Order: sequence, then C-alpha cells, then structure tokens
Amino acid sequence: MKIRLIKYYVLLLMCAVTLYNCTDVPEGLVTDYAPETHLTLYPDSIISPHITRIKITWWGDDPDGLIAGYRFSFDSTNWTYSEGNDSTFQLVIVGNDSTFRFWVAAVDDKGNIDPTPATNLYPVFNSPPSVIFNPGTEIPDTSFTVGIFSWTGSDPDGDNSISNYYWALNDTNNWNELSSTVSSLTLRQNNGLVPNSNNKLYLKVKDIAGTFSPVVTMPDSTDTWYVREPKGRILLIDDYPSSILDNGAAATFYQNALDSFGLYSKLDIKTSGGANLPKIVSMFTETLKLFQCVVWYANRGNAAADNANFDLAQQTLPFYLVSGGKVFFSTGFPNAIDQQGSIINFAPVDSVTSFQANMPFQTQIVVIDNTYPLLEAGSPAPDAVRGIKYGSSASVVYRIPFNPPYDPGQLTVCIKDAAVNPKVIFLSLPLNRMNGNGNATYFLRRAIGTDLGIIN
Repeated sequence: MKIRLIKYYVLLLMCAVTLYNCTDVPEGLVTDYAPETHLTLYPDSIISPHITRIKITWWGDDPDGLIAGYRFSFDSTNWTYSEGNDSTFQLVIVGNDSTFRFWVAAVDDKGNIDPTPATNLYPVFNSPPSVIFNPGTEIPDTSFTVGIFSWTGSDPDGDNSISNYYWALNDTNNWNELSSTVSSLTLRQNNGLVPNSNNKLYLKVKDIAGTFSPVVTMPDSTDTWYVREPKGRILLIDDYPSSILDNGAAATFYQNALDSFGLYSKLDIKTSGGANLPKIVSMFTETLKLFQCVVWYANRGNAAADNANFDLAQQTLPFYLVSGGKVFFSTGFPNAIDQQGSIINFAPVDSVTSFQANMPFQTQIVVIDNTYPLLEAGSPAPDAVRGIKYGSSASVVYRIPFNPPYDPGQLTVCIKDAAVNPKVIFLSLPLNRMNGNGNATYFLRRAIGTDLGIIN
C-alpha cells in the first residue's frame, strides 16, 4: 500500500513540472537580439599616436544570428557600410597633430544595428614630406641658357598628402609654386637663369597639413653650375675623341671654317667622359633649339667611346629639325653597326653599306652635285670609309671613286635631304680629313651659308 502511494505522488510531481514548462513561454513569441561590436583596441587601451595613414580593425557577434556587415563613421552622422573587418584610412589634419574619434556598429543578418557602437579616440601626428632630384639627372657643370630638372616627392602619410612644390633660383628669398602633379621644371633666362654666371636651384615640397620638407639643391651641396650665354646662330658640336691624334687639328679646321659666320658657340660632348652632356635628353634638345644651325663633327673610332654619339643624335636631332633647325653632320662609321636601317633617323639614310674603302683612293672624291667643290684627301686621310644607301628624297653630293663590281649607289658619302632648301646635309666621312686641296673649308661655308641658308 505504501509503495503504491509513493508512485502516485511521483507521477503527480512529474505532471506538475511538465505543465509548468509548457506554460513558461507563450506560443508564437520570437526573441531577436541586436548584435554587439568591438574594436581591436578597447576604449581603455593606451593608443599611441599614429601617422595619418592608419589601419583600424573591428569585429562583432550576434547571440541569435549572424553578422552581415558593419557601419563606421568619424562624426557619428555620416556612415559608411562595409562587410569587412578592417579598413585603412587617410586622415586629413590641418596641423602637426590631431585626434580623431571613430565609431563602428555591427549589422546582423536581420538588419539589426548595434545601438551602442564601439568607439575609440585615435591620436595622429603629421610626418613631413620629402623630395629628391631623380638619380642620374644631375645638371652638367656647364650649360647654355636652359636647364631641365626632374624630381620625386614622397610623404609617409601617403603621396596624395603632397600639396605643392616650391622652387627658387640662386637664393631662397622668392619661392615659386608648382602643382603637386608636376615633377619636372624647365628654366630659361626669362625664368631667372643668369648667363655667364654660376647658378643653383632650390626645391622643397609642402603637404596638405602645411608642413614643408627640407630644401634640396641642384647641384648638391655648395656646388653651382655655370650658365653660358649663346653666341651666334651656329652651335658647333665637338664629338671628336681626344684619343685621336688630329683632335686639335680637327677643332682648328672647324673654327677657321666658321670664322666667316662671325660669332658661334661650341659644345664639346666628348671631354671628360661627356661631362658637358645633360643627363636629361630633352635638355639637350632644348639646348639645340637656342641656335639656327648645328654643325656636328665626329671621327671614326675603333672603340665604341670614340665613335659619334649616334644615340644622342637620333634622340634629339629629329625634334630639333621639326622646330625649324638646320643640321650639318660629318662622321665616319665603325666596323660593326647594329640596326643599320635606323642608325640615322635625322637624314634620309636607309642603311650603311658593309663595304669599306681604305683611303687614300685616288685622293679625290667624285663630285655629283657640280655646285660643290672638288674635295681631296689630306693627311691623315679618312680610313675605312663606308658608303650610305639613301632614300628617294635625298639629293647626292659626293661619291667615292670605285669601279665595278661595286654598286655606285653603295659608294655615296654625302647627301642632302632635298635638292632645294635642305634642312640636313650628311657626310659619311670626317670633313676635316678631306682638306688636301683646301676646298673643305669652302665646302662647309657653302653648305651652311647657301644650302642651309645661315648667313651673317
């Protein structure tokens, strides 16, 4: 009897517990909790000052769902949505340092937004920008009245923080402003270059916070570069190697030949390993444009350094000719030439022949254009002369005298780009070595004065 009563009371207790559990949550009620948001650095953390480019990381959790994304803001009014857990920000400051407050709120898969966004203060400091002149673009020791400079600016806070560049010439009393997108500068006499004097360029950069970089100079340190005033209408380019014994005689020949034109300027591009050559090719082109005519003379060398600077001529003379310049070019060719079809792009030369004629050959040259004088090999005579194949627009002036089986067309050594009003006269041997009868001087004066139209 007692056992039955105990079983009865246990059964009643179980029913009561079941009934209580069944009536605890009303049928149909669903709970939806808002997500929580956390920053990797908690508000009570000590946050060291950062540069203005800063990466902020966050995360969130939702007790009854999934995190779909995040909304963040720097003013708690304008919000940006992202599905990521971090972002890198470029903070814009107006002084040397500042502090920014950041808010971020998680969004769950039901669209609920954390009503209490995580927030932190981020102190930042401004790093000064810097600027350097591009390596390999150093100004030569001496130039005519044009200089071109190129540089690169940078900022630890991001290169888009660069506001302006500033340059000054010869002193830092007056600065000139340039846009942040400018990375080169061309200076002429009307920009303040002082002719027949030493000059120096100063450059600095400013960021959007108003901080300036240290000043850099070209040339570096306490050095300066000398600016020469152009004289006359003709630029004589000495591309003759000092290793050749008749280097001095060649210079004397051209000086005597050009004396009748009055004042002229000279630029030696072989001396001291090309120390007078601008490192920026466009500066050489702008230098040529200071003159109406360029007389460029070279020899034929066995070493590459002794040959004419064909690369420089190809990169600059076409632009000079387009600007209205005139060119007389005299050079021999080395034994080996790569890319023969493009070694000369400033004159109508299709290619250089492989045949080489050793001088003296009957000592005299063959005159094709009878308005020019007879030339005769001098001492020393040109060695291993190579002819040129020319384009249809060319007008032949001289050939060298050889009989078949050689094609006379391969023995041409002097052409003009046009029969009338030419802009280019090209001679494929050193003119100074063709003055045995004294006519080379007359030839050069006639070519420059009559055909190229450069008069006193």
